Amino acid sequence: MSKRYVTDLKGYSGPVDDISPYHYYQHIYWNLRGKWRRILYDWTRRAPADATARITPTQTMAGERVTLSLEIILGKTPLGPGGRIAVYFPMSFGGIGCAGALSAFQGPDGERGYGARITSHASCDGVSLITLVHSTGSVFTVVEVIVAEGTLAAGDVVTILIGDPACKPPMVCEKAKTFPFRVAIDHAGDGEFRPVLPHPSVTNVGHQAHYLRCFAPATPRVGERFAIHVVAADLWNHNPSHVHQGQLTITATGGEISGPRTVTFPLEAHGSLVVPGLAVQSSSVTRIQVCDETNGLMGQTNPICPEAAPAGLSLYYGEIHSHTELSDGSGTPEDSYRWARDVEGLDFAALADHFEDGQSYNYTLADKWHITREVTEAFHRPGEFVTLLGYEIGTLEAHRNVYFADGVGRMIVEGPGGEKVTMDNVYAKLAETDYILIPHAPKFHGINWHRPHDPDHQRLVEICSWWGVSEEGGPLSVQEALDLGYKFGFTGGTDNHYAEAGNPYYGGITGVYAASLTRRAIFDALMARRTIATTGPRMIITFALNGALLGSELTLAADMPRHIAARAITVEPVQAVEVIRNGEVVCAVAGEGRRDVPLLWTDTQNLQPLAPPRQMSDECFAYYYLRVRTVTGTLGWASPIWVHLDKEA
Repeated sequence: MSKRYVTDLKGYSGPVDDISPYHYYQHIYWNLRGKWRRILYDWTRRAPADATARITPTQTMAGERVTLSLEIILGKTPLGPGGRIAVYFPMSFGGIGCAGALSAFQGPDGERGYGARITSHASCDGVSLITLVHSTGSVFTVVEVIVAEGTLAAGDVVTILIGDPACKPPMVCEKAKTFPFRVAIDHAGDGEFRPVLPHPSVTNVGHQAHYLRCFAPATPRVGERFAIHVVAADLWNHNPSHVHQGQLTITATGGEISGPRTVTFPLEAHGSLVVPGLAVQSSSVTRIQVCDETNGLMGQTNPICPEAAPAGLSLYYGEIHSHTELSDGSGTPEDSYRWARDVEGLDFAALADHFEDGQSYNYTLADKWHITREVTEAFHRPGEFVTLLGYEIGTLEAHRNVYFADGVGRMIVEGPGGEKVTMDNVYAKLAETDYILIPHAPKFHGINWHRPHDPDHQRLVEICSWWGVSEEGGPLSVQEALDLGYKFGFTGGTDNHYAEAGNPYYGGITGVYAASLTRRAIFDALMARRTIATTGPRMIITFALNGALLGSELTLAADMPRHIAARAITVEPVQAVEVIRNGEVVCAVAGEGRRDVPLLWTDTQNLQPLAPPRQMSDECFAYYYLRVRTVTGTLGWASPIWVHLDKEA
């Protein structure tokens, strides 16, 4: 007879072995993590303890197993029996793929486990320590060291070995990031933990390179000098290899280029190299190839096509939905911007951390807002790399992200006891600021499209991300919103929680047709809905209707034909380029293995039955947008064009 496990853990105090493994994990995950988040929340807001902490080594390599030694050096305040030291580990420590290794250390009641072990010892005789490891794997780990006997005085050291060398040590992570450890001391054993500052941290760097990732501007002018980014990427997480060096040979296919043809990749570049001085010599499609013969590596840039850009505009790529350890992620804000700029070669980026009180357990809200603004300004370089100030508001349906046109913005999320931000008050709270509000992952988080809507500020929707594609499929979809009368342009994002803006492992990116690479121009392009979205690859997608660009609105007589001109230039061969009208495919061109597919189509159907009154706006219009499918399953979209019915014509 199979064993019947206990699944209701409310008030349960029996043996751990009788609990359903799934329910036990959920109990640990939600209750134990929640408990320690509340403890961390409190100690973050207290004066620091008179102690210091250091960790060795301070630099590790992605994927490599290593033993870390964390030392806490006591100050004048003694630590006697019942006193405690707590260490809150950074999220994703131990690795994503090897997450189970951490949860096998020890259970919440101290029972011993297998795998990598965490132990502790004191520098002085007569002191006995108890080490408890509270962990659900790389998502959450806290080490608690309790003084059982003896007293630690000024200068005494408690050493916590993370990955006892007698067992199998853990890796720090597969990701090249900064991992801060939050340490606190409860001297009296009464729960009044105080932080040990500054936080000791480990910098994890990229491993040996296995391929090259190459990025170029999408639509530079013919003869205009530009730079390409070349990243010598490892296999763990396509981190830039910290130890790479080599010689690069630069060639092109599809068109001629000028500029350097051989370049040294120096060790001090640490896997991320900017190669300036290149230019394309024709307006057609060019792809630049980079080869490192010494190391047997090669890569090719995204397509470059000057003629694809509308007059006065250029296509820029960015990702504006990445989280960090400021809220419910790992990696610092600096890590996120460096990843966007130096690893993904993006033109613009933004932080999108949560600021609700429950997400401010490791910082105060005021500190987080200060850090967000400060780091966003520090990385902003007009003409080179643009940053947008923003954050995610988690109390809005399906969550919405807000971004500002300047570096000042406004924080409308309040601390404990404050009024929650809702769809009923969000527009009033943001009034008189220059902002844009973007719903994300509506199909996956749930959304009510019938809530208050401000079409002057809620002008885009995140059509794809780590969560999946929200384009089609029922009342929560983007198509449902368009059918109701929302005039949404499209963005793509990752919503990753590892400070890796633009990492294609996690979803999409956004392209904007902007007048220049400045904050104002990028923001204006977002507001104008001159956007494309993809599930990761850098496509060039153009889309116009009777000369009006993507994101536009125009008014036509019912019998006037609608002439559509579009083009998809992709990394992978195209399966199909499709025109969607009012949620249905009305024209499709097969890719036939091509990576440059034009589409010309004229809609002659009378506009009147295609433009019914829309519920959310009472306007009469038809909407058209473009979708690109590749043979590998990646997707791209051009924002809609809305054609209003001229009732007086």
